[in-house]
Amino acid sequence: MNDFQEWTNTKDLLHLPTRGARFTWQNGRPGTTHIERRLDRAVCNLSGINTFSSISCLTLVRTSSDHYPFLLEFRVTDCKFTSQFRFMKMWSLHEDCRNIISNCWQNRVVGFPMFVLNKKLKLLKEQLKIWNKEIFGNVHDMVQIAEDKVAEIQTKIQSLDYNEELMNQEKQAQFFLEEALKKQNWFW
Repeated sequence: MNDFQEWTNTKDLLHLPTRGARFTWQNGRPGTTHIERRLDRAVCNLSGINTFSSISCLTLVRTSSDHYPFLLEFRVTDCKFTSQFRFMKMWSLHEDCRNIISNCWQNRVVGFPMFVLNKKLKLLKEQLKIWNKEIFGNVHDMVQIAEDKVAEIQTKIQSLDYNEELMNQEKQAQFFLEEALKKQNWFW
């Protein structure tokens, strides 16, 4: 560790404070053989810090690895953009999607063909947005809820002594997180 500290000092690297888990690695063994350590660090030079309007590092929830992943967040500006509507192929695999499309297309609209097409597409867009929120669900929210649950359990594990019940809860929560991540991967 002293060699690493000396190296970061000679290269003028700064250790970024990391929010989240106190320990960044665990061996995953039960009982008295369970070990946790802070092994992972985030460093940056002064030029990198001066380039961004904000920079921070946080640990994400640990899933299948024995290390907690790091998320390095940085901003150059505070601009935000609204996303455009896009039809998601994953919707077409849900049994209700075909019915929504069919119902929207059966609506009677009078006018020129391009006007009719435009109106039906707008109606379909609105119906799919509602259906996505109420029935299909937001895959990003599913992931966030699952990550929050894993993080909550991992925080309890770190703040309390080793507890077999919490370790089992963590495994179950990680399973649900992996399922949500599969859906999100399907989305991307």
